Amino acid sequence: MPELPEVEYTARQLRASIIGATIQEARVFWERTIGHPELPDFLANIAERRIEGVRRRGKYLLLDLSGQLVMTIHRRMTGNFLLLPPGWELDTSLRETDPAAWSTRGPTFSYPTLTDPSYSRLMRYCRMCFILADGRCLLYTDLRKFGRIELWPSEREQEALGGLGPEPLSEEFTSQRLKEILALRKSAIKPVLLDQTVVAGLGNIYADEALFYAGIHPLRPAESLTTNEIDKLWEGIVSVLTSGIERGGTSFSDYRDLWGEAGDNFNHVRVYQRDGKPCLRCGTPIERIVIAQRSTCFCPQCQPFIGAQKTQHR
Repeated sequence: MPELPEVEYTARQLRASIIGATIQEARVFWERTIGHPELPDFLANIAERRIEGVRRRGKYLLLDLSGQLVMTIHRRMTGNFLLLPPGWELDTSLRETDPAAWSTRGPTFSYPTLTDPSYSRLMRYCRMCFILADGRCLLYTDLRKFGRIELWPSEREQEALGGLGPEPLSEEFTSQRLKEILALRKSAIKPVLLDQTVVAGLGNIYADEALFYAGIHPLRPAESLTTNEIDKLWEGIVSVLTSGIERGGTSFSDYRDLWGEAGDNFNHVRVYQRDGKPCLRCGTPIERIVIAQRSTCFCPQCQPFIGAQKTQHR
């Protein structure tokens, strides 16, 4: 699932590319991609809207539109955006000729002079297309169809986002704020960090990396962390998220940026998906466990379990 760095990197690309553009129309190829309002209302209200801003909140992309509207986009596991220059041709004939294949693959796109088929593969599983007035197309692709796009009046933005916690790269997210939050949490620190009401945008990849940075075992009760450990954890959260953005995000499966490029951060992770490999700090094999149904990687030497007995986690 795209986490804060992947969403932020895409937001910055969109901000540099589409602000000021007008959405001429939207075409939806998988109706359940639209979460709110009903599809006919969504299509009617999105047409001829000017894109006035692009923001991020947690793992959500936010597009501010003319007429005091905000479009919220939660890409979930496999959602990606791809911006096409003018000239691409859209083919929806599969919808009539093979409905079963259409429900899986969606439309196809072609360009008269394209000779590299690898670029066309990036457009597979397109669920929605925003056609811009200048001829460009902004595609939303989603292999597993879990992502949701919604349109809300701007004054209802908080309702749409569902009570997210503080932004970890904002001034409000301080070590003291983190200490106050964790003091009230008895459960293991790893699932606490994944709770979006605690820290917005932090997910499995960067939680593992931040805990390794701080030398904290993922099963430690959150309330047991010392002030020094929380200071180090706060520093780790900020550090791994910042470096993740700078490297274009972590691509190990489906995530791609606006131009179809993979992020480089996977080449720099210290523990995530490195189970069985030697720790880059001490050489001890990285271990993998499951906590709250989430795969978790850590170094047992650099992140020793301190304090109460380990709780059941499998």
